[in-house]
Amino acid sequence: MVETGKLLRAIIRDGHELKTTDQTIHIINAELLESEGKTRLTNATIVGGRFKETADTVDQNAGSTTIDARGGLLIPGLHDHHTHLIAYAASLVSVNCGPPNVTSEAELISALAKPSGSHWLRGTGYHESVFPHLDRQWLDTWAPDRPIRIQHRSGRLWILNSRGIELIEGAARRLPSHEQDRLTSTDGRLFDVDELLGGLTRSDPPPVGQASQTLAAFGVTGINDMTPSNNTQTWQWFTELQNSNELLQKVRLSGRPELSHSQQTTRLSIGETKVHLHDSSLPDLDEFVSTITLSHRQQRHIAVHCVTEVELVFTLSAFRSAGTLPGDRIEHASVIPPALIEQLCELGLSVVTQPNFVYERGDAYLQDIPRGEHPFLYRTGSLIQAGIPTAFGTDLPFGHPDPWAAMLAATKRTTFNGNQLNEVECITPEAALNGFLGELEAPFTIRSIKPGVPADCCLLDVPWEVLRSDLSSSHVRMTIRDGELIYNRDRVISSHLPR
Repeated sequence: MVETGKLLRAIIRDGHELKTTDQTIHIINAELLESEGKTRLTNATIVGGRFKETADTVDQNAGSTTIDARGGLLIPGLHDHHTHLIAYAASLVSVNCGPPNVTSEAELISALAKPSGSHWLRGTGYHESVFPHLDRQWLDTWAPDRPIRIQHRSGRLWILNSRGIELIEGAARRLPSHEQDRLTSTDGRLFDVDELLGGLTRSDPPPVGQASQTLAAFGVTGINDMTPSNNTQTWQWFTELQNSNELLQKVRLSGRPELSHSQQTTRLSIGETKVHLHDSSLPDLDEFVSTITLSHRQQRHIAVHCVTEVELVFTLSAFRSAGTLPGDRIEHASVIPPALIEQLCELGLSVVTQPNFVYERGDAYLQDIPRGEHPFLYRTGSLIQAGIPTAFGTDLPFGHPDPWAAMLAATKRTTFNGNQLNEVECITPEAALNGFLGELEAPFTIRSIKPGVPADCCLLDVPWEVLRSDLSSSHVRMTIRDGELIYNRDRVISSHLPR
């Protein structure tokens, strides 16, 4: 174990040098964003993991490190306000089974045939547009002779072949009978068993380090993990991942009510109580109201998964009975008719949505959802105009993890095939960036580079005037969290050390 407080500890991870927060770092010739998109060129100094000052000149003392921004934009590190980190890590060692990579039955057969081996084959991203009747029999006919489980892109459905079902049923014999029943299926289709399946099939931990490094390369320094099953065991796992430096980002962990009693750290905090609704099996309204009330008594916000109008109406009714706290959130808010915008305002609720789905899934929405409902889909501009606090998340791995792609989608509202989906909801690049600049605990409070705040930042290789017309993660040059360099595209910086 390395002692904390060492002046010049360095960890080499994938070629990126991570320095302790004890070191003084000067970021010179950096452009900072101010209000209404205005910018100024200055120098920023980091001491003890926090920004000490921004000034026209810096004192480059012996032992300090200097990074020349070369006029590039320096912004707070991005915060992805809706993620599922462990599922994302697992997806990195899974077979992609859905659009845009796989769009037909023949492509699905080919994708499943490519990986070799006899162990579990895990597929993700499946959608009915690829093949509408995927089930146990189809997998037995066309897929390799090995246990297979494929996840629907909604995250709710797993489809298994016969060998997979046999293994699951055998491993489930130690579980209570009611949980065994949830894992029994004649057609291989299992709903809402993600946590159970993970516990029964996961032999090796997913590559969280790889996932975290990918996010760092996008400029992400913090995430809110919104997995409903997050519990005290998840909390301990995340703590260990951060202590081992596999998990580089700060995390706000939302999930079950039991998380309220967890011991917070500077990098791991308690998030919202997550309620995951399904309009086909809504909970008892009184029980839902009780969940909200209990969470509020513990001074903890509620975040409710709402992807249909039915779920949103049900949720608004529950909040009307239980009351709201500033910061209570609607997740996704996929469908919002005009009348419900007024109710969101009246109740003081906020929204965390995913503009990336306009690009990623917009073509399917245009085809499958009645034309009259298209104006209600994944709103952004109208929410902001109505004064509803609005922030963004990618919903990784169910959405692409690149927040810059989500920003671009919010400004263009263009689908993968180039169609337009409700252009009036377009927002400015400044507003799109703000969607990922909020505090983890207050996503609607926009952060800035100023003295005293944690040194969580992202350095781009171009000024804002160029970046706002090219919202791309390719411009991310460096990412710093608490004064530690967790991503460095250049890999070479200038150090001024004692002679």
